[in-house]
Amino acid sequence: MKTVFLPLSLLLLITACTPKVSETTRITGRVEGGTADRAGVYMMDGNLNEQIELKDNGFSYELPTNKAVVATFTCRIDGKEVNLPVIPDGSELTLTFRPDGTSIRSSNRKSLNYKMQETEQINAEMRRLSSNQMALQREGAPRAQIDSVAVLARPVLESLLERHRKNIDEQKDNYLSVQGISYLQGLYSDEQLDSLIRTLAPEVVETARIQMLLHDVQARLRTREGMPFADFHVDTGNGTVSLSDYVGKGKYVVADFWASWCQPCIAEMPYLKEVYKKYNGADVILLGISNYEKPEVSRAAAQELGLPWDQICCPTLEAMETYGISGIPHIILFGPDGTILRRHLHGAQVGQVLEEYL
Repeated sequence: MKTVFLPLSLLLLITACTPKVSETTRITGRVEGGTADRAGVYMMDGNLNEQIELKDNGFSYELPTNKAVVATFTCRIDGKEVNLPVIPDGSELTLTFRPDGTSIRSSNRKSLNYKMQETEQINAEMRRLSSNQMALQREGAPRAQIDSVAVLARPVLESLLERHRKNIDEQKDNYLSVQGISYLQGLYSDEQLDSLIRTLAPEVVETARIQMLLHDVQARLRTREGMPFADFHVDTGNGTVSLSDYVGKGKYVVADFWASWCQPCIAEMPYLKEVYKKYNGADVILLGISNYEKPEVSRAAAQELGLPWDQICCPTLEAMETYGISGIPHIILFGPDGTILRRHLHGAQVGQVLEEYL
């Protein structure tokens, strides 16, 4: 292969035209079309959440350069909150806030923020079409009219999904891959997500969003069907109650992760009452595991709903986190030896699956 040597003058020109990445990202915010009375910035990584001093209807701010994270800047203009996510990528950024939207300009024409803005524009169009479709459904509009909006939304959704997939493949060292995985996570199995996260740059894996996702993924892998149950313990004030007080004791256990503030959870109760009435006894027990509310609230709700089975009242998210549960209701069937037999059971399915094992 022939080696080509570039003239020194050309090398200097190329170097001069390459934007320098600063250790600090300087940000200038300005407000147009209204008056701002409050500005702030929030960033999950680093626990940053503070107000920014406004001067002449604008502000100046600096962030350590870290293209793996995102900071959200906020302005309240004439009583309306306007938000703009920003990747501190080392370029000089100018943020413009208007009552009807935002824009961003960078000293680097290849700034990651431009790519993120393009994605957000597609996302905003998708939200608009989805909102229109739901409004038509609520109004009882003709099916043809509702379907016409769905036809318009389909290519927008495909474009959005493709952009996120591309960012996951090509932007593994910055926030765009974090955004993509967060958006598409429901399309992947836990095994696929775990493998995908391992392809990201270390600084991206270390971000709060990916760490939270990875924690849930690994918790679900540890507690997937066929695995032994994972124990957790709750301090009741008068002692400790554990999942192992019920599970692995020679009976099938139908465990319902719920909360009184969760309406879908309440909708499950008639089915669980039928299961309790038909199966509870020598071979089967039902167990309620309430989450993220005061125990006295959970107990009062259980009494009001007429739930005769035992309850473990967990005031934190510990029980859900142990099983990687991101949403409730979530019903798990444990075998007599504590093996996790089935997860994600709902409605009449609970009784049907239990019947198969009995």
